[in-house]
Amino acid sequence: MPVKLNFENERRGELFALALTLIEAWFPIFAFYSVAALGGLHAYFYSLLLSALFLGGWWWLRQKQHEIKRTAAYKDLALTSLFITTLFALTFIGLQYTSATNVAIILFLQILFAYLFLGRRQGERMDARHTVGAALMTVGALLVLFPGEWAINKGDILVLLAAMIAPLANLYQKKARAQVSSETILLVRSVIALPFIYVLAVIFEPTPAWALIQQQWVWLGLTGFLVFFVGKLLWVEAIHLLPITKVNALFAFAPLMTLGLAYWVLNQIPTVSQLVGIMPILVGGYLITRK
Repeated sequence: MPVKLNFENERRGELFALALTLIEAWFPIFAFYSVAALGGLHAYFYSLLLSALFLGGWWWLRQKQHEIKRTAAYKDLALTSLFITTLFALTFIGLQYTSATNVAIILFLQILFAYLFLGRRQGERMDARHTVGAALMTVGALLVLFPGEWAINKGDILVLLAAMIAPLANLYQKKARAQVSSETILLVRSVIALPFIYVLAVIFEPTPAWALIQQQWVWLGLTGFLVFFVGKLLWVEAIHLLPITKVNALFAFAPLMTLGLAYWVLNQIPTVSQLVGIMPILVGGYLITRK
């Protein structure tokens, strides 16, 4: 059953959302190193493999095994796995061709797509505030995607496709969470994703040497444990306790933090188009999600 939104649940959801924002801001940084060394799909596979090991242990300790028998949740679990696997595959591949900062900014556009796909679907009227917010986010996206020239960066386009998929993934995660725990959702989607990602990695990327994989254990471990284990547990709980649009609004700090982290850690100096484009995206996101 869906959780009734009360003050206590709202505060918990907000704390979860802010905590995962701190983790998600680091995601493009962690993934940047492993993607550069191993390739996008291999980096995703080994990060997910480590995450599945952590999730399997946590799932067993929490004694959630009985939830596998809830066949009514299978459809939502399957669709969650499909959308999330596709989303992260596109993101990891996109990181091979674009900057960590662009990834963070473009992924934030999921707020726009969440409103267009889900808000309108639920019959919400497109008033002047929503129109202005959507227009600002679109202008900001164009500034980031086309910085001074109409040349398409395939990495940006792949991440943009991931941002479009995100609202659907969150919708089915929210439905699944009403029937089973976060641990079960994350473990099932990881176990389903692993063989598919491995096959794609073998087909489309050169297989990295084991010594090279071992050299990346720190970045793979940080992505697998912090992002895919801790961060995703927080995410599923947050969208269970709060409306998806509110969680996305609280997520607005992530691209700003990634902007600073990319400069500090990767020495990626923000471009003028990134700095100019991020402001209308954030303001537009606020207008779309504000009550």
